[in-house]
Amino acid sequence: MGKVVKVKNLYIGQGKPKICAIVLGETVSEILAMVEQANQIDCDLIEFRADYYANILDPEKAKDVAAKVRHACRKPIIFTCRRKEEGGKQAIGLDAYKKLLKMVSDCYYAELIDVEASAIPDDKEFVETLKDNGSYVIISKHDFVKTPMFEEIIQDFSDMKDMGADIVKVAYMPNSKRDVLNLINASVNMANIYDFCPIIAISMGHLGTVTRIIGEFMESAITFASITKSSAPGQIPIDGLESVLNVIHENFKKVFLIGFMGTGKTAVANALASNYGLKKIDLDAYIEAKEHTTIADIFANQSESVFRDKETKHLRHVIKGNYQVVSLGGGVVLRQENIEMIKEKGVIVLLTASAETIRDRVKNDPTRPLLGDNFDLDYVKELMKSREELYNSVADVVIDTENKNIDEICKEIVETLGFLN
Repeated sequence: MGKVVKVKNLYIGQGKPKICAIVLGETVSEILAMVEQANQIDCDLIEFRADYYANILDPEKAKDVAAKVRHACRKPIIFTCRRKEEGGKQAIGLDAYKKLLKMVSDCYYAELIDVEASAIPDDKEFVETLKDNGSYVIISKHDFVKTPMFEEIIQDFSDMKDMGADIVKVAYMPNSKRDVLNLINASVNMANIYDFCPIIAISMGHLGTVTRIIGEFMESAITFASITKSSAPGQIPIDGLESVLNVIHENFKKVFLIGFMGTGKTAVANALASNYGLKKIDLDAYIEAKEHTTIADIFANQSESVFRDKETKHLRHVIKGNYQVVSLGGGVVLRQENIEMIKEKGVIVLLTASAETIRDRVKNDPTRPLLGDNFDLDYVKELMKSREELYNSVADVVIDTENKNIDEICKEIVETLGFLN
């Protein structure tokens, strides 16, 4: 999973794409009036497009307006000053551009600062200066004529990440539907690279409008919307955008299977995948593949605590993958961080069975580290009892697997959740 950028109470790169309202105006009064509108509407943050301000090239007036926006805005701010060659309103020299961004960072007038990649091809130190002041840096690249090929898009993402970006942003003009699909594909591919930063991927114009609403599908972290005037081709009005994103979010959730060992999580995930064409992954199997050892050996040779650290680390990656069914280990709910991640991203289905059934299912399985060689029924009951309340408290749906075959369990899950049909 890519890193998540936390700005106040926002987790950028997790869950629904965050809605960013565009604030722009030629005068201070116009800008502040739009800030007040943004305070009142359904958006998560604002982007102050400073290049629209008529006096942005005057250092004192630029500082004054940035301070006033900071004071008036009740939401996190992205400070953006587009140069003309990147689609901005004014011609701004590189020195003036960098001084402006540094002033905003020094005074902390914005939580996030947009830096154009073309302005800093060999100046990673400048990015680090902004970050040292506590600002998050979005490095951006725009092409108002065309969309690069898939491989070039991937390279653009990688290059901007290497420049020190906390978030990378691309906006390309498509000339065909295939261009839009190439951007979507590249965004999904990069977002699923472990530890990559959050991505903003925008296809401009009428062909690319879809990318502004399917961010959760394509792993694009922020969508930009206009309050009154648009600042980019294809930008959509903010009215109703939250409702659209909610519809997609509610129908795009993953199914997380939890429960005590032996309740059938892996078997059910496999059957859901084969019977209903759903893409699945087993977290425990994924951990073993990535760690090149078994979970039992991690418990035996290291500790349960070490395993839980690894489990959380790999869950962060798996949760960002394009999986519809995720089978989780029995102890994944022992950490609140894990619970918050899966609650945000999907529906939690708890599989249950009696202690007698579980003991019979696992008594010949040497890979159960919590049991070791102890298959005493009272011991199994004790372990189950210690987690029962926690399981029930986090589950959205409870499925009793007792005396049911795998196909029956899958059918019950599908019928209960509905949206998997």
